[in-house]
Amino acid sequence: MSEGINLLDANKKNENILPVRRIHFMRIMAVSMLFVVSVSAVIVFILIALSPLPELQRQEQSLRLNLSNSSADMAKLALLDERTSVITKLLSERTSYDQTIGLLQDTLPDNATISSLRVEGDILVVTVESRSLQALDTFLNGLINYVQEKKGFSQVMLSSLSSDNVSNDYSLTVHLILL
Repeated sequence: MSEGINLLDANKKNENILPVRRIHFMRIMAVSMLFVVSVSAVIVFILIALSPLPELQRQEQSLRLNLSNSSADMAKLALLDERTSVITKLLSERTSYDQTIGLLQDTLPDNATISSLRVEGDILVVTVESRSLQALDTFLNGLINYVQEKKGFSQVMLSSLSSDNVSNDYSLTVHLILL
């Protein structure tokens, strides 16, 4: 009879234990999740605090400032580099007349002077002045010797021979065809 009087059912007691276990499990899960989130937040904070990012940002700003200040210098340097390369190209393409002028100077007597020197393609036009016809003859014979030796010139053509009676000077103009 005492079984019938009992107001608490034995099956109900077992049913209440199951939700209590679930609640207990949920609380443990919540506390462990809270612990994981807290530890993660502390780790992220430490990583940010120890990160070199702010220093890198300061370096970037200083480098940008340096670059903006030196942009005019860089433009000048680029212009200078471009001009240097163009000059180098021109010098490599240019015909050198150093040896040719050296030959003219070697044949030129002391009492004669070169008053005009022009280059027209492969032709060199030279005007020589002197007070002596003998000096002009020496110059012309020296050029003829170079043509015969095939040294610098392939042909010599006498263009003009004139005299100035006032100054007593003679002028000789020669066309030289270069090799």
